[in-house]
This record gives sequence, structure tokens and C-alpha cells, in this order.
Amino acid sequence: MKKIEIKFPSLQGPVPLLTLGILFLFTVCVYPFVVLLGKVFFSAEGGGFSFQYLAEILESASTYTAILNTLLIATGTTLLCSFIAIPLAWMLVRTNLPGASRLRSWCSLPYAIPPYIGAIAWIYLANPSNGILNLLLGKSIFNVYSFGGLIWVMSSFFFTFILLSLLSALDRMDSSLEEAARLSGARPTQVFFRITLPLILPALISGALLVFLASAASFGVPALIGSPARIFLMTTKIYTFQKMGSLRGIYLAAALSSLLLLFALVILVLNQRLIKKLSFQVVSGKASRPSLIDLGRWKNPLFLGILCFVGLVLVLPLGGILITALSSVQGRFSFDNFGLQNFRNVFFGISETPRALKNSLILGVGAATFATFLGMLLSYVQWKTKLKGRRLLDIFASLPYAAPGTVVALALIISFSGPFLGFGPSLYNTLWILWLAYVIKFLSFSIRTTGDGFGQIDDCLAEAARVSGASWWVTLKTIWYPLMKPSLVAAWFLIFMPAFSELTMTVLLTGPGMETVGTLLFQLQEYADVSGGGAAVLALVIICAVALINWLVKLLSKGKYGL
Repeated sequence: MKKIEIKFPSLQGPVPLLTLGILFLFTVCVYPFVVLLGKVFFSAEGGGFSFQYLAEILESASTYTAILNTLLIATGTTLLCSFIAIPLAWMLVRTNLPGASRLRSWCSLPYAIPPYIGAIAWIYLANPSNGILNLLLGKSIFNVYSFGGLIWVMSSFFFTFILLSLLSALDRMDSSLEEAARLSGARPTQVFFRITLPLILPALISGALLVFLASAASFGVPALIGSPARIFLMTTKIYTFQKMGSLRGIYLAAALSSLLLLFALVILVLNQRLIKKLSFQVVSGKASRPSLIDLGRWKNPLFLGILCFVGLVLVLPLGGILITALSSVQGRFSFDNFGLQNFRNVFFGISETPRALKNSLILGVGAATFATFLGMLLSYVQWKTKLKGRRLLDIFASLPYAAPGTVVALALIISFSGPFLGFGPSLYNTLWILWLAYVIKFLSFSIRTTGDGFGQIDDCLAEAARVSGASWWVTLKTIWYPLMKPSLVAAWFLIFMPAFSELTMTVLLTGPGMETVGTLLFQLQEYADVSGGGAAVLALVIICAVALINWLVKLLSKGKYGL
């Protein structure tokens, strides 16, 4: 047996790949956070252990206000998202709701749209002075610049985190227990609260904690809606410190980022502990289709109610963006006011637009291509070898994904603003640091997507190739790569989609001449758009790109990926 194992290169060939993978991921995914914490807890003056910058931010009352606001917004968003997603998931999977499959796709679409696009849309709709809804009603009823506005805008997008988690759990769950309870005379509500809810509780908790973390780490929505209302969160305060333009400002931002990082780690550890404690085996060996609950006379009203909800979270915001993009003068509704003036101004009158589109395409394509290729190699080591230490690959790659984007950006600024370990040029204020940020932030998408592909392919094909004398690289190229194409295509698009429109990290890392679509849209919305329609035009560009990418993902992966 020992001689046969030695002849199999797959057990030895990937060793250098594993070593290089661990070194690379430690360098770009772990080392920046070590440097970030080092700058916070080691004084620049004396070089010794110090809480100088952390103490300085904790002495400020505004810091505690930002922390409290973050907790309130995150808690409110999580509760509202749970209130929306739980009954919605149950109706889409366990009842005879008409058009459930199509409604399921429509309800999931907000997941693919950047939340800051939704913030812009609701500013157009519910601005207290000239919002479309307030103008149509003739009086100022809605005010998006409030705690309620912040929670609603976040919830209208983040509810999909819980919804998708619950849909997956309900699809995989064996329904025999529910059917047994119904046959015993239990009412549908009793079955749900006593059987269904306890079984999907791990998925619910996981989705809720993810919403809590995403709300606390969000930057675009708090910056666009919270800042005008003087509601500052931790992420917007980090942005304020970083934009001070001094080394002290960066270190203060790093100190506050360390608190946000600690906050994120606590949430992730809590998630793992609760999931492990509450985990159940909900998938049986025998597949069965659940018997759907007959809604009776409530079928059509509930169907119309879900349609209204889709209109509220998807159609209405998109309609507000479209009306704003076509309006020459905001707030005046007449046919002569609609035209393509804003489109001409954005694409031909603003000099930064071509550069922003070019930068976003280059960064999106470059990051998606490299991360997909690297993710495939690392997934191969994880799934198709038994090398010790392979689990470190997933742990290291998951750290930047789990960390808030503002923390990742600050860590990269501090780590790569000068020669790395004394070698090479500075990456600060270059596209390379943006590319690196996108790669490490979304590399986890590639590892998990390609890992699913590797997990579904039997090893016998690769073993036959190795017995025939093929090296592990030849096996990877001739066996695994052709069979992995659907997963690779899906991984590429899943990375390109958020990278093309990324804002949270980009707004901290960009400098003059480095505009992207996301940062240009943010600038137009906040500072430079006189007519008010330029940001809406770029928002439409991003939405159309997201819709096209989602369609391509579903087409090329044969419905396995996409919404």
C-alpha cells in the first residue's frame, strides 16, 4: 500500500500549493489585521504597549453615541427582517400559494442590489422636502432621514439574508414530522410553532446574526441617510476619522475599527456556538415532497399581499430611480420634463464617468478572474487531498469576508501604505490596493462555490488518471477543470457582481483619478449633482448590470446559482 500511495502524485504534488496558499492568505488576509491591531495597541511614540488611540476615542461622547446608534439600528433591522422573512419563507415553501416559484425569485432579487442603491431610491421617494411620494400626496408624510427610515431601508434589502437561509432549510427539511402532526389533528399554526420553527431555528439564528452584523458594518445606507439626519454609526465615524487626512486620523479610525472587528468576531463566535448547540438532522435519507397546506379563502389575499410587498421593496424604489433619472427638474411631473438630459450629462458631460466605468470593469474582471482561479486551486487542496493544515485555507480566507468592509480597508491602508516588509512599492492610492481588497473580501465566494463543485464529483475519474501516470496538475487540468466549468462560471460572476459596484471599502481606498462607479455615484448623490438625476442614472447602470449578471449566472449554471 505504501508503494501505491507514493505513486499517486496528488498526495504530494499539492504540498507546495498548500504551503504557498497558506503563506499568501496569511500575508494578505491575516497580516493586515495584525498590523491594524498593532497600531492601535502599540504607541507610535514609545513603541511600547499602549491604549493611547483607543483611550482617545473612548473619551469622546460621540463614540458612545455612534456605538449605541449602531446597536439600535442593527437590532431594529434584525427584528424587522425576521418579522418579514419568517412568514414569507413559510408561505412560499409550505403552502399552495399561486405562483410561489416566481414570487420566490422576485422576493430574493433585492439580495443582488447594493443597499446604497436602495438608500438613494428611498431618498428620491421619501425626502421630506421634495420626495416623490410626499409630492404626490401633497404633504410631507414620509421622512427617510430618521431612525425608522434607516431601519426600513436596510431591512428592505437585508431581509433576504434570513429569507434565503430559511428557504434553503425548508427545502432540505424532511416534512414527515409536520405531516404526522397534521394527521394527529394539529392546526397549521400549531405545526409551525411546535415542529417547523424549532427545526429551522439554526438557519433563522444564522440569518439573523448575519443581518445584525451586516447592519452594523454597513456604510452606504448610514452615510446617505443617517449623516443628513445627524445619526452617526461606527462606520460613518470611521470614515470621518480616515478623511481627516492625517496619520493621527488613520490611527483613530483604526482604533474604532478594532472595536468593530471585535464586535464582528463576537457575533461570529456566538453564531457558531448557537448553531452547534441547536443543530438538528433535518434531512432524511428518503426524499419526499411535502404536502402543501391549503390556504383556502386566504390564497388570493395572501398572493396579492406578497405582490404588494414586492412592489414596495423592489418596483417602487426602481420606479423612483427611473423617474428621477428621466426628470430634468426634480419634483415636476409633466411629459415635457422627462427626457435623456441626465443620461447625456453623465456619460458625456462628466469627465470622471468613463474613467469610473473603466476602473470598475478592470477591477471587477481582474479580481473575479484571479479570485476564481485561486479559489479553485485552494478548494482542490481542501476537498481532494488529506494534507494537514488544509483547513487553515478556509479559515484565513473567511476572515476578511467576515470582517466589516471599513475594517478591511483600514487594515490594508496601514499595511500597504509603504513598502511591504521593506520591499516593493507602496500600494496606497493605486488601483492595486483596490484589486487586493476585492480579491481578499470575495475570495471566500470562490472557495465555497468551487468547493461545492468539487464535492459533487466522484474521485474515481481522477484516480483513473493518476493510475495512468498523470500528474496532479495534468489531472486538475484535464479532469477537474472541464467538470468544474459551471461552478467556475458561477463563482466568477458572483465575485464580479459585488466588486463592480463595491462602495464600503472603495470609498476609503480611492484617491484622485481612481473613481469607480460606486464612489462616483456616492459623490454625485452627496456633493456634486446639481440636477439630482446623475446619481439615478449611474444607479440604473448598476441595476441593469446586476440583472444581466444574475440572468447569465442562472443560464450558465442551469439554475443552480443565481436568484
